[in-house]
Amino acid sequence: MNSEVLNKQIQDSTQSGFSFEVSNITGTRSMVACDVDPSMSTEAVAQALSNEFSLPQNTCWTLRNDKSAEFLDDQKEIGSQVEPGDHLTLTPKAHLG
Repeated sequence: MNSEVLNKQIQDSTQSGFSFEVSNITGTRSMVACDVDPSMSTEAVAQALSNEFSLPQNTCWTLRNDKSAEFLDDQKEIGSQVEPGDHLTLTPKAHLG
């Protein structure tokens, strides 16, 4: 699934969607992701958001919850890890170790 399709899913999600604020790793840009389908994978949401920020698409991106300072599990649904109104940071995946 490409990022255009994912962005459309974010924009066209059902009334059960939720919103959260997200910023890039440097904190220089932020946006509110509105009506996000809670059943979307966190990985899909991260890639769609990276496209919205015009970040390189050949990089893997992940989301970190600023409240808990934990990285979200890419394979789980976004709705099971984020509460409406949370602030997330979009960060490149660092494959260390």
